[in-house]
Amino acid sequence: MGIIKSIRERIKKGWPTITIDLSQRSQRVKLMVGGLGAIVVALVLLAGGIQGYVYSESSEFCGTVCHSMDPQYAQFEASAHANVECVKCHIGPGFVPFVEAKIAGMRQVYGTLTNNFNRPIKSPIHNLRPARETCETCHTPTSFRDNVIKTVSHYDNDETNTEIKTTLILKMGGWEESTGINQGIHWHIKSPVYYIAADEQRQVISWVGVEQPDGTLKEYFSRDMLNMNREKFVEKAREEDHVRQLDCIDCHNRTSHYIPSPEQAVDKSISSERISKDIPFIRAKAVEVLNTSYAGQSAANAAIDKLAEYYKTHFPEADPADLEAAIAEIKLIYTRAYFPEMNLTWETNPNNLGHAAFAGCFRCHDDKHVNLDETGNEVSTISVKCNLCHTVPISSRGSELSVEAPVITGVVPESHSDFRWTIEHRTTTEEATQDCYQCHGQAFCNNGACHNLSHPEDMLFTHPEEYKKSGGQVCYTCHQDVLCSRCHPAGIVSNP
Repeated sequence: MGIIKSIRERIKKGWPTITIDLSQRSQRVKLMVGGLGAIVVALVLLAGGIQGYVYSESSEFCGTVCHSMDPQYAQFEASAHANVECVKCHIGPGFVPFVEAKIAGMRQVYGTLTNNFNRPIKSPIHNLRPARETCETCHTPTSFRDNVIKTVSHYDNDETNTEIKTTLILKMGGWEESTGINQGIHWHIKSPVYYIAADEQRQVISWVGVEQPDGTLKEYFSRDMLNMNREKFVEKAREEDHVRQLDCIDCHNRTSHYIPSPEQAVDKSISSERISKDIPFIRAKAVEVLNTSYAGQSAANAAIDKLAEYYKTHFPEADPADLEAAIAEIKLIYTRAYFPEMNLTWETNPNNLGHAAFAGCFRCHDDKHVNLDETGNEVSTISVKCNLCHTVPISSRGSELSVEAPVITGVVPESHSDFRWTIEHRTTTEEATQDCYQCHGQAFCNNGACHNLSHPEDMLFTHPEEYKKSGGQVCYTCHQDVLCSRCHPAGIVSNP
């Protein structure tokens, strides 16, 4: 009460009058010093504000200040986009996006402080900037791309870790404005495609609409929806803004944050000689230990360390130095593929590019999305033909054969239009084989990865055992479009 009374008395008396007399040298000096001090403080605050703004826009800030972003940042640094700041894709330029991002950031800071956030971070980001505002600032999707020869190295699960090389030609394609040609993998760029996903991660596609030259939509429905009110389903999805136009991110969805599967990671480490293929069964043992669930990094390290004892017992001839390096590399692979504190693994976020570890292209190209006529009869399906996007893969195994992708010209025979030709060409007669040589050459048929296989007559019932013996890589050479879920929609149940 005394302080308030004192303030009231001060107000009644009036504040002291401050008089600045610039005719006095001392006051001029004080004014100059005060002014300079204010300028210095203003410059420091301005510089600090600018530096703070720059740092808050950096990838380091996005990836390390929020610990929940650690997994994404680890993959980002190893990606081809490591030199592109996170904000280029996730925020965008300008004052408004900056303010919106900082407001959203405050919610994230609160979530971090209260330990209340999604584990793992949800994907895809439904409010991500459109691809035309991000990807197309560097990439030019309207430019037609030439075909690309791609060779991928895998390793078998046998004792010698036999290398399996698969070579194919990717038909990159796209749209060429000068000629009007639109074909290949990037056909989707020029031809607007819309879809409705049944799940949050956009892995189950219920409806696909392809825009025709006259502006109408050619609709394809999942076979699961053929007995539903399809028109009402699409209408409701439009009202709820669930119809999405296909863009770059729908296929390249993990372009900067992809976590390879254990098989892919181990194959890459063997190819780069960080894991020696001279260690017996190292590919199989590495994949086995990486595909096991652990409580954390320490538990995983303990399990990986047991490989040393396994090889000491079963393969004492294995080089200790090679084995030590392999164990260190396997531990490193684990740290990059599993983040227990975030409930995040390589399986958490499906990669839609291609169709190796996940369905990818086969989400739509599965021969199960049907176009119907007015009477409800099936007219066509979204094709599952492999040669729409690439040539028939050619595989070589070990040092027996080195196959290079052929350059094939001329008219493709009608029989080759179906992907099943890979399997059915075994019925080709010796006389017809001479015609094959005109395009493929005689060395083309020396494909050791295919022609050394002999399926038992009861393969329908014994294929699980055959799969275990030969490995998925061998099956995949021919059965590229066949997923286990086609016959096992409820999953594969192990025998008790």
